[in-house]
Amino acid sequence: MARGVCFTDLDGTLLNGDGSLSSVNQQALHHLADQGVLRVAATGRSLYSARKVLDPAFPIDVLIFSSGAGVWCWQQQTLLESHHLAPNLAKPIIAYLQDCALDFMAHGPVPDNHQLYFHRSRQDNADFEARLGLYPEVAQPLAQAPEHISQLLVVEPPETTPVVFAQLQRVFPECSVIRATSPLDHASGWLEIFPAQVSKGQSAARLLAQRDLPTAPVMAIGNDYNDLDLLHWAPAAYVVENAPADLRTQFATVSAHDQGGFAEAVADWLPRL
Repeated sequence: MARGVCFTDLDGTLLNGDGSLSSVNQQALHHLADQGVLRVAATGRSLYSARKVLDPAFPIDVLIFSSGAGVWCWQQQTLLESHHLAPNLAKPIIAYLQDCALDFMAHGPVPDNHQLYFHRSRQDNADFEARLGLYPEVAQPLAQAPEHISQLLVVEPPETTPVVFAQLQRVFPECSVIRATSPLDHASGWLEIFPAQVSKGQSAARLLAQRDLPTAPVMAIGNDYNDLDLLHWAPAAYVVENAPADLRTQFATVSAHDQGGFAEAVADWLPRL
């Protein structure tokens, strides 16, 4: 049984800006394993996208992907958990997003939820177009979306992101609405709509229960708004220096992601085990 559990975000936290793993953070991951700590990466990336930066030998035990829509055993490369929006819930949400003239994408079922189906309302959303450009081989018009989808993702300019985020939370209280900063232009808002049970923190809590680790020492580290519920849930929570200022005021702050911040947090937490 694990002595503790370490949850870490990937982009902007564990990984460098180019998607690589620094030697100091790699050593910290191996040291965690030596100390009997379960290593869990919790990312907004889909499994398909995560595999672009994580090879099969990457030193983690579990991957929480798409902010909790899926959970993957990294050691055995098997799916542990998946969630999707019920069709009777997804359809009215899609209609509402269209009525509001928002640019959004619906994603297919886990684990192939990199398959996306887009609805474009305006022609000047550069970040929306950039995200579509990442997946030309799997991006199709919304009319071709399957009945079951894992999530909806609204791409919003930075100046309107807070208002639209609050609006979606208010209109869809039966859903989990998660805000993230675009990893493409580092300014636009990615507003994701999931089933209520989906978030990094909820997936983390379920994983501990499934592993019979309800009282195990836990640390979490992140860098963005989609890490918030995980950080509030974890007894020991850290953010890297490159996190938004309002997150740095709430949690212990370590060095930036490309300056070994993850390893610094691990070194601070491990003596408490």
